[in-house]
Amino acid sequence: MSERACVGNCNRRVRAEQDAHSEAIDAWHAHQLARAEAIDAGQDPDEDPGPETDPPAEPTLRPYAGNPIWCLTDAAAVRSALVDLDEKMTLHLLAGDGHGSLNFQDRVSGSAEPGSPSPAHDDQDELVRWLREWEHAFRESQGWPAAPYRGESAPALTSAVAWLTAHLDGILSHPDLAEDFGNGVLRWHARLEAATKTRVRPRWIPRDLRCYQCHAKTLAQLEGEDRVECRNPSCGENRGGPVVMTLDEYNGRVGDAKPAAKLARMAAAAEKQPNPFPDYGLKSGRA
Repeated sequence: MSERACVGNCNRRVRAEQDAHSEAIDAWHAHQLARAEAIDAGQDPDEDPGPETDPPAEPTLRPYAGNPIWCLTDAAAVRSALVDLDEKMTLHLLAGDGHGSLNFQDRVSGSAEPGSPSPAHDDQDELVRWLREWEHAFRESQGWPAAPYRGESAPALTSAVAWLTAHLDGILSHPDLAEDFGNGVLRWHARLEAATKTRVRPRWIPRDLRCYQCHAKTLAQLEGEDRVECRNPSCGENRGGPVVMTLDEYNGRVGDAKPAAKLARMAAAAEKQPNPFPDYGLKSGRA
């Protein structure tokens, strides 16, 4: 496991917090500079240049580490998206039926050229070119010979996807290729999902424990991911954001909570049931 933060979706909140912190630091520096310039320029003593403020607090969210660049969960998402490109493009071609929404005689807005008779096939050609460029880049980085000719259109797409999938571990570990290739695959997959209207809305699976930060029963796991998050929008307003933990961390908390829950159930049951060991009158002297 590397110390480098994963470049995938798991760290989206971390990146958002870091971006917000960078903006706050820039604003703070600008305020400090303006205040110092006003004082150096001999500003009228009656005019307050503003109080000297403390710098913004450091980010608090902990990033997930890459393995070595993408974490295992996000790497699996890239692999799934790459394998799915072939099928999604097939659906895109079938839905377009070789024509798409443009009439052959129509002209592209702002252009003297007529529109494409088959925008879906243009998308396929663009995707094939994009995949070939990445195959070429990885082959070149390894000192391998150039790729063989694989035909055009659908056969070329199927062949390129198969080759890149077989070498995906190496690509996602390459320091110069991993981030751009992985994000590019996810963008292409999202683009084809939108074109074919096949995007599946992710399902949140409720979890039993209460959030240890806001104490609400709002912990949930996004289906297919190994993280548990608090879905309460107000959770952690002053602590860097809602709770996010790995599935292992959550299961550990479940294990710690089970003994306490068992004792609580036993105590509640004892209060409801009669004494299992009556004194049979011993205390009353009737024995």
